[in-house]
Amino acid sequence: AAFAERAVHHTGQVFAEPSDNAQPLLTSIQTAKTSIHMTMYLLTSSSYVNALIAQKKAGREVKVILNQNFPTTGTSNDTVFGQLQAGGVDVVWAPPGFNYTHEKTVIVDGASAWIMTMNVTFSSPTANREYLALDTDPDDVAEAEQIFEADFTNTPITPAGKLVVAPTGAREAIVAVADSATTTLDVEGEELSDGVVVSAITAAHDRGVAVRVVLSDDTPTSAMANAVQTLKNDGVDVRKLSTPYVHAKALVADGTLAYVGSENFTANSLDSNRELGVLVAAPSEAAKVQSTIAGDFGAAVTY
Repeated sequence: AAFAERAVHHTGQVFAEPSDNAQPLLTSIQTAKTSIHMTMYLLTSSSYVNALIAQKKAGREVKVILNQNFPTTGTSNDTVFGQLQAGGVDVVWAPPGFNYTHEKTVIVDGASAWIMTMNVTFSSPTANREYLALDTDPDDVAEAEQIFEADFTNTPITPAGKLVVAPTGAREAIVAVADSATTTLDVEGEELSDGVVVSAITAAHDRGVAVRVVLSDDTPTSAMANAVQTLKNDGVDVRKLSTPYVHAKALVADGTLAYVGSENFTANSLDSNRELGVLVAAPSEAAKVQSTIAGDFGAAVTY
C-alpha cells in the first residue's frame, strides 16, 4: 500500500516503442498551448528540433536542458544546441555537478510530463525497445517542474516527491519494486550491474518469485558480466535480445507495479547521473510493460 502511494495514479499511460514512432510525444509538443520544458540526454531528431523552434516562434515558453558530456566521441548535442539558440529557444547545458544528465523528460503546459527511457533521436523510436510514460498526476508534474527549474538554473535540489530521481533515492525505489514482488518479477534493461539491484532480483527468485530478465546484446562491461553470472548462478533465467535493441529500463512486480525511467541498473546511473523515472500502478499500463517484456523474453536467447 505504501508503494502504491508513491506510484503514478490511473491518469498515467505507457507507450512501448517501436510501435508508433513516438508520434504521441511529437504531437504533444506540437500542440502545446503555453510551455514546453525538455531535459534530454541526446537530441538529434530534426522533427523535434523544428517543433520546439516553431512553438517558440508561436509564443510558447520553450526551455531546454541538454547534456553536454558523453562517454564516447562522436556523440554530441553541440549542433542542436546552436540550432535551438538560433531559433530563439532558451537552451542551457546541464549542470556540471552530474556525471551525465541522462534524463529524458518533456513537460507540456505544466500539466503532463513525458518520463522516458527514450532519447529524442531519429532511430530511438523505430529501432529500440523503449518505454514512454505520460504522467498527468499533478504532484508528479509539479515535482518534475521543480527539478527542471533547479537544473535549468544550476541550483541544487533534493526532490521529496513520488518520482524516481537520481542521484537521490532511485536505487531505493527500484529495489522496493523488486522487494514487493510476490509472484512475478520482470526486468528489462540495457545495462545491469548494480550490486544492490542484482541482490534484490536474486532475493525475489530465492523466495519463489518467477523472475524473467531481458538484457541488450551489447558486449557487457566486466561489472555487467559479473552481475549476469551472479544471477545465473542463482538460477535466474537471463536472456539477451538483439532486435529491437534493448534500450529499455523497466521492472514490473506482479504485473501490477512498474518502474519506467531513464535510470539504468548501474551504480553510475543511480549514484552520479541526473535521471528521472516513475512508478506506474495503473493496472492496464503496468500490464502493458509486463506483456512487452514477456514477448521480448520469448524472442530472446540465453545469455
